[in-house]
Amino acid sequence: MLKRLFLAAFLACAACATPPAPVTGLQDTSFTAPNGSRTIQLSAWFAAPPAEVFQIVATPEGWRKWAAPVAMGEVKLNGVLETSYNPNAKPGDAGNIKQQFTELVPNKRVAFRTIQTPEGFPHGELYKQTSALMELTPEAGGTRLRFTHSGFGTGKEWDELHGFFVQGDRQTLEELRKVLGE
Repeated sequence: MLKRLFLAAFLACAACATPPAPVTGLQDTSFTAPNGSRTIQLSAWFAAPPAEVFQIVATPEGWRKWAAPVAMGEVKLNGVLETSYNPNAKPGDAGNIKQQFTELVPNKRVAFRTIQTPEGFPHGELYKQTSALMELTPEAGGTRLRFTHSGFGTGKEWDELHGFFVQGDRQTLEELRKVLGE
């Protein structure tokens, strides 16, 4: 009888237990592979469900909220999205950034690579060798977004490019946090 009471009390406490709160703030799990290739990997938790986060990172309308004032094109497999910081940009402008989408799994994954950088962008040809992946995972009633930016090589030019995007990718997640909340 006593065992049953303890079991009932334990089960009652377990049923009332609240799930742990999500880890908030930016988490940095960047790494360097044995061959020297570097990967920037950041994650953040958002109070929004995966479907809402996906709409922000996988539509031109969403990109305009966090990435650039101009975003046009098609976010689909092998589709190209053009973005620009120039509010007067038109499709095909030399100053536009073009992203080609290499993977789209609704509410789960968005992967892309840059196929055009703006004129004068430092080390643009090297940058085209990198790729980005956004993975969305349900967590604590919201979404954990892990942003993985891979393919940074070694050498002076790669070091400069990597340093620029260590800061730029952090800013990307901060902008998403402003749009989606934490």
